[in-house]
Amino acid sequence: MTSSKRIYLEKLQPKHEKEYLRAVKKSLSALKPWIEVVKSRKAFAKLMEDLSAPEDKAYLVRRGGDDALIGVIEVRDIFMGHFKCGYLIYYAFEGFRGEGYMKEALTLIIDKAFKKLKLHRLEANIQPNNKSSIGLAKSVGLLYEGYSPKFLKINGDWRDHERWALINDNV
Repeated sequence: MTSSKRIYLEKLQPKHEKEYLRAVKKSLSALKPWIEVVKSRKAFAKLMEDLSAPEDKAYLVRRGGDDALIGVIEVRDIFMGHFKCGYLIYYAFEGFRGEGYMKEALTLIIDKAFKKLKLHRLEANIQPNNKSSIGLAKSVGLLYEGYSPKFLKINGDWRDHERWALINDNV
């Protein structure tokens, strides 16, 4: 288990379905503009299937002490070989934003990605109006690399994104 003083990471597994879906339902209005979240049992099963591939990983962010479900961090589309890169997806659930938990969790994920997975690069694609996500990316050391119009399709619409990345020169 990966942990800090206040939080720990737990691999997202099928047994978390009900708890995850409850947290998403409670947080849907805050998450919907930024990310297409899993909202049904069928979609959760598909997510679990996707995460069974070695190039995709997802972790629940939990608060130590009471095990409260704070959020989720995924490292997706991990490419090895000469690329050694992965894409970050992260979101906090209702009641936990702005408390610093996700910064601690992202710091742990970055450390794990660079030291254990031996990645050279982590990227996050963030919509320009998502100021809290951009602030979080900056706070853990990601640097702005550029702007991509109509980069990702989210909830039926192609959305512009900024590309943020962090390089590990120790690989």
